[in-house]
Amino acid sequence: MPRLCAQGDILIERVADPTRASKLSTCVEDGYLTIAVGEQSGHCHRLFGTVQLFRDDRLAREIPPRLYLGHVQVKSPSARLEHDEHAPLILAEGTYRIRRQRELEPTEVGLYDADFDTRED
Repeated sequence: MPRLCAQGDILIERVADPTRASKLSTCVEDGYLTIAVGEQSGHCHRLFGTVQLFRDDRLAREIPPRLYLGHVQVKSPSARLEHDEHAPLILAEGTYRIRRQRELEPTEVGLYDADFDTRED
């Protein structure tokens, strides 16, 4: 799996295992864990396998708190992330930082150039 991938509005980043213990939120063995519910569709992103979910804000300082969903440790050889509207993703054993991504307008990130306007008059 690449270091960074997405499934709809969810962004998954492979990260190093934490060096300090973090507060464990949920642990699932050979079942599924709901990572997020789609903001518009209401469909769930579900992770199947043996996984642990934890949240540690110090490991996500650069992510706005409302976008940070937590970290997942895949304890089985792999886990499968599923969503009704997207292809499944396979996550190898390891730790992943999970966040929501949002669509940005070019003006929000300074990409808009008034001299380069593609709108038709």
